[in-house]
Amino acid sequence: MIIHRNIRFSLGFLCAACLIFASYSCTPDSAPAKDNKTPTPKVKKDFTVRALLRGNTDGLNVLLAQSAISTEVLDPNVHCGLLDMNPKTFELRPFLAKAQPEIKELDSDRMSIIYEIREEAVWDNGSPITAEDYAFTIKAIKNPKTNAVTNRTFVEFIEEINIDPNNLKKFTIICNKRYLLAKVATGTMPLLPSYFYDAQGLMADFTIAELNDPANMDRLSKDPRIVDFANDFNENYNHVPEKIVGAGPYQVTEIVNGQHVKLVRKKDWWGDKVEVEYIAAYPSKIHFKIIGDDNNALLSLKEQELDVMTYIPADKFLELKKNERAIKNFNFYTPDAFGYRYIGMNMSKPTLSDVRVRKALAHLVDKKYLVEEVSSGLATAVNGPVSHLKKSYNKNIPTVDFSIEKANALLDEAGWIDSDGDNIRDKVVGGKRLSLSLKFLYPQGKQLYKDIGQVFKDEAARAGIEIIMISREGAIMIEDLKKREFDLNCLGWSQSPIPDDFKQIWHTASNTYEGNNLVGFGNEESDKLIDEIRVTLDEEKRNKLYGRFQEVVAEQQPYVFLFSPKSCTAISKRFKNAEAVSLRPGYFVRYFQLADEE
Repeated sequence: MIIHRNIRFSLGFLCAACLIFASYSCTPDSAPAKDNKTPTPKVKKDFTVRALLRGNTDGLNVLLAQSAISTEVLDPNVHCGLLDMNPKTFELRPFLAKAQPEIKELDSDRMSIIYEIREEAVWDNGSPITAEDYAFTIKAIKNPKTNAVTNRTFVEFIEEINIDPNNLKKFTIICNKRYLLAKVATGTMPLLPSYFYDAQGLMADFTIAELNDPANMDRLSKDPRIVDFANDFNENYNHVPEKIVGAGPYQVTEIVNGQHVKLVRKKDWWGDKVEVEYIAAYPSKIHFKIIGDDNNALLSLKEQELDVMTYIPADKFLELKKNERAIKNFNFYTPDAFGYRYIGMNMSKPTLSDVRVRKALAHLVDKKYLVEEVSSGLATAVNGPVSHLKKSYNKNIPTVDFSIEKANALLDEAGWIDSDGDNIRDKVVGGKRLSLSLKFLYPQGKQLYKDIGQVFKDEAARAGIEIIMISREGAIMIEDLKKREFDLNCLGWSQSPIPDDFKQIWHTASNTYEGNNLVGFGNEESDKLIDEIRVTLDEEKRNKLYGRFQEVVAEQQPYVFLFSPKSCTAISKRFKNAEAVSLRPGYFVRYFQLADEE
């Protein structure tokens, strides 16, 4: 399952979204919304939670991973940041940090953010987690040769980090602008230990200001220290458990593609010494079982080989709720999800460069049928890139109605006709006759996307458009997307309750191999709106900008926005404090406790 990150930090690290191939966190009933100080309960029994992964990770280097599969494993189990989001109230609360940060305005544009790390916070070797580790993490992202381009967008505003010489756990972040997500971005980023990931100190002598300056990029890109660090960081900290080190309560112990990723709780985790109830981790082991096919996953669930499964296909979920054995062993949940499914159109392709063709394709999608039949009513139709759960969602964007007649009229107007009688429209473009035959890329083994594609294919054929359905395994699909080797893709973006920063997905600067503007959307107005949104702190003014941006997207029709699904989830009754919520991945496994434990 891909998920691209739409304004969320992967693993506590803000990422613009997570591209969803398939399949959000839950606090225990005892975890309060506020940070009250009570002793963290001790784990009384060893137990394992077995959760579904719908495919292989794309690596477990927290700053480089892009798929939701990797995020589900790492966040917040292996890594953690200064702040943590309460999965019920969506409020940020101190985690590695002692308290909420102190935020100050320096002038009309600049701001500072002051953090102090908890005294108890130490790395696995017992050394303290310090401001140097925070600064190193930022430098690793800003290193121009690391594969952290996706995350770089969200720390570009960090100009300088000043460490208190009298307290190495206290530091001030200087921001070169008043960024919308400054607190979220600085607070939820997962910290990495500099002693481990940069044992040679290759990044130590570089300043953040130096790494920020575009004038330095050519020189830095050739600097052997930059290159050597990046090569090591990109290649050697992704798939070897011993080289995945974080401040979270769990350590990765085993990775076997196609089978599982296993985590074991650390025996001496710093969080056990903190008297804050939500800083807790109860399971002894977390076993992520990799099953790419939903039907096979459901069979494992029924056989109680799985304890947790999220994003169950709607029709299968309704069947499951009628199964006597499943009713006996599982609790069922359907929280609304922050995110949406869509059909993306590669605007760089000559067949899709004309907005009339893209609008015609939108008229060929029976969204009502997809919601009511394909999704069994467990979804909400959406019309834009902002979550329908947010106040900034533009309700005035009209739904593109399902109409073969309107699609045909637009295609005729755009000059696409069937000139040779093969029932497929064609047109001479750039001196070459092209057929309106489009490759529809979707994730392998994901029935929902296959069903969407089949419905779309049948209706498109009625308008003289051939849809060729192509499924790809996760890693291969990500590469196809990066290379823009598709006409249409059917995926989804996961989102979060925080304000949207659209730069990663929708800005023309992100229309690169590393960027997530996969469809090549954007013009001068949309870029300007994105840039203004990022520095507009006034919610009312920002919502007006959000509204106009959604209108521009609707005018250009780069996506056919389909629906936001409910997160159909089953969790074993073996556990308490295990309800499902809207935040990805839909459950908070650290808080699971055995139901029979007093």
